[in-house]
Amino acid sequence: MMLLLAIVSSAHAEHWWGVGPTIGTMGFPVEYPALMPALAQNNDGDNLVDPVLFDLRVGAHGVYYLGDGGRIGARLLYAGNFAAWASQEITVEYDWVLTKSDSFQVIGGGGLGFGHDNFGKGEGENGGGATEANLDVTYFPLRAQIGILWRDRTRAYEANLFGTWHIAGDQTFTNAQGEKEKGTAVSDLFADGGTKSDAALYVAVGAEVTVYFGNFKTKGKSKNDDDDGKKKKKKKNKD
Repeated sequence: MMLLLAIVSSAHAEHWWGVGPTIGTMGFPVEYPALMPALAQNNDGDNLVDPVLFDLRVGAHGVYYLGDGGRIGARLLYAGNFAAWASQEITVEYDWVLTKSDSFQVIGGGGLGFGHDNFGKGEGENGGGATEANLDVTYFPLRAQIGILWRDRTRAYEANLFGTWHIAGDQTFTNAQGEKEKGTAVSDLFADGGTKSDAALYVAVGAEVTVYFGNFKTKGKSKNDDDDGKKKKKKKNKD
């Protein structure tokens, strides 16, 4: 939040900036995570918490252009599936502007940050929020993205495809009896003696749309300029 405010407070007429809402969803994997840790499975390999099937990602994104070639940004996100999963994260990002046009841009880049996942086991066939077990995961998201942006003088509209890898920092499973078991971030995939591996794969690919409100005027443009920075032609009064 402090970084978003800094973007706004440091913005001035010489640089583009914008802050606005973002909304998106994951398209891959079909069930998230792609690999559930054995920490949250029974001895038969059945999941003790519910993987995510449908989700909605909402939040805020702020960007500040450093010049013609790139921009920095910060993203706050909340994700959920209206059942037994919730996630919160913040990322800081850098994007390159891959085109020369002002009004339309192709943008690509990435970022990193910090986040928290909570997977639960919903009671009943369709969940419903009440849980009998929980898996808490703190993670460090690595993000890559590519998108298109169209702007006018005070707004910009962006659509992008993203890929994320949530590197687990800590995994804690709580069973129905309230007993907790912790898993390490780096798993022993070759453990002997039936030891459960903590291996998990928290990766996702999806799409997001963002609307920015701010300053996207061409540098040095006056009120008589059009969106491309050219002087508007004045109509002559024949009378």
